[in-house]
Amino acid sequence: MNKFTKLISNNGDSTLQRRAQSVATSAEIAQQSLVNKLRLEKSNLELKIMNLTDLAPESKDSLRPCDAGWNANTWATELQRAKQDLYNVNIQLKIAEDTFNEYFKESDTNETQPTE
Repeated sequence: MNKFTKLISNNGDSTLQRRAQSVATSAEIAQQSLVNKLRLEKSNLELKIMNLTDLAPESKDSLRPCDAGWNANTWATELQRAKQDLYNVNIQLKIAEDTFNEYFKESDTNETQPTE
């Protein structure tokens, strides 16, 4: 029997299993991609906050704590927004990681289920 004949004569269970595996793989990759995107966003926001809070003089001889165009109101607004964004991204990341773990982490087949 050739490969094509074997393929079309597969029983329903093997066909369902192949389809399920394909869908599961796609979903796992999509969820991991979301987690990675949020991790990158978190890292970028942490870097932005670090840059915003680095108000040290540019050199040892400078008496100016930050650049000449520094504006306290703009700084406070940008820092507030970055911290709010980081807070929200941390929540989104936690949910995305929990979802990944819930649906895609291999579970121990010997686990005992709680009895009622």
